[in-house]
Amino acid sequence: MKGWIGLLVALGSMGCASIVGQQDVDASFTVSPKADGTYFWFNEIELSEDVNSYGVARLGFVRVDAQPPAKDLTFLSMVKGEAVTSTARTLIAKKDSMPKGEPNVVLDMVHEGDIRPFFEDGRTVRIEWTGTTNPNFTDWPEGGITVNVKARIVLDE
Repeated sequence: MKGWIGLLVALGSMGCASIVGQQDVDASFTVSPKADGTYFWFNEIELSEDVNSYGVARLGFVRVDAQPPAKDLTFLSMVKGEAVTSTARTLIAKKDSMPKGEPNVVLDMVHEGDIRPFFEDGRTVRIEWTGTTNPNFTDWPEGGITVNVKARIVLDE
């Protein structure tokens, strides 16, 4: 689940802070609907560097990608990702409906601020994936359907 892409120096500025780098992370979750049509999965994502060594860390995007046998994400009615710490849950990204024929979808960013507090040890974050499945989708394979996740963390001075 580690996905270090690299440190890009001095890409530009945003407000008063300079962007000093970015880190892409990869994760996945499996959708196996419960009887009520909901699903749950979590990831513990570990970064290669301590996010507290930067002034601010924020999410650039969160994208979900359907994996075979799914051709698109319409087996989902809704998806949300929450950062979970020992003291709080924070909704960070979600999508309320999935477009037909699109195998990957960028989620709507809900939390646009600093994400460093979600990394209680500076390197690891717990993300819980929940949502509902499309009741019209009935072709569930044994073991569910995997959804890959790619997220970009933008690091500022």
